[in-house]
Amino acid sequence: MTMALLIQLTNAGLAAVTAAAGTEQTVIAQLALTATPFVAAPTLTAIPGEFKRLDILSGVAASPNVAHITAYDTSDDTWSATGFGLFLDDGTLFAAYSALAPVLSKAEIAFALMAFDIGFNADILAEISFGDATFVWPPATMETRGVARIATQARVDAADDDDDDAETIVTPKTLRARLLALSTSIGEALATLTARKVTGGGLVTGGGDLSQDRTLRVEAASAADILAGTSMDSVVTPGALAALQASLPDGVMRLTNGWIMQIGEFTVAAGGNVVNGVLTFPLAFPQACISIVGTARGPANASWHPIVVMFKDDPLGTATASYTIDSANSVQSIDAGTKVRYIAIGK
Repeated sequence: MTMALLIQLTNAGLAAVTAAAGTEQTVIAQLALTATPFVAAPTLTAIPGEFKRLDILSGVAASPNVAHITAYDTSDDTWSATGFGLFLDDGTLFAAYSALAPVLSKAEIAFALMAFDIGFNADILAEISFGDATFVWPPATMETRGVARIATQARVDAADDDDDDAETIVTPKTLRARLLALSTSIGEALATLTARKVTGGGLVTGGGDLSQDRTLRVEAASAADILAGTSMDSVVTPGALAALQASLPDGVMRLTNGWIMQIGEFTVAAGGNVVNGVLTFPLAFPQACISIVGTARGPANASWHPIVVMFKDDPLGTATASYTIDSANSVQSIDAGTKVRYIAIGK
């Protein structure tokens, strides 16, 4: 800990400094601790209730009348001190301090580092030296308090990690500068990214720049679109094909190449080798009927004969929904009630 306290210089301590003037410097060498409050009088030669004495590990004259002194306790002791004294290397009590409440304390699991800035009312520090002035704190780690080197801005900004270590620390100033540069760089990159566009092509529609969410769509053809076969801006899905087939009348099949095949039958109403009638398809062909083939199916005792289907009024291919036909047996008459099954193909 670091503190600024009013310390009483003893008569003996002042005499030692005065006597050393012009010769060897007076050395402040030890720190004595006490938990017993006392009157810090200039006549003191010892610290009442002293329980621990530590070596002064470091000291420096911060100015002609201010000394900075450091002591260090690395033991596993636990203590609290209400006062202390500074002793010279010859055992003379140089100065003392006392309070009613603890001013220094240490836990068993911790080490104690005590630093004092002592001000004198005269420029006497030229005549005083301290203990081991070469003492330094141990390297700082995440577990141990100590000395660490502050990273330069160039080190913080460096793109590579060749010089990275676990001892160099980053200050708020260098970190802020680095984060500001990163923020600017990220902002520029985001601006470039959001300016880019995603747009649809071919059957894909939608898109736009990346400043917001975008949706790309591919339109699915309906069953009617597939049946019409004219849409060029949609795609056929399995669901649409299933819907198309489900929408077709019984006996109608649409092939993948666009052809339509229809299967049905009509009945011969009266005997004779020619029966007039109208054949109406379950589904009108979108473009034309290309061919019709018929086969007779009569009673169990009926004779089987090829059936010739003739188109009377309309040339084949011009009608799409129905045809006026004759069904005839090229050899003999057809029994009444004979059914003629047909297959019609078209587009």
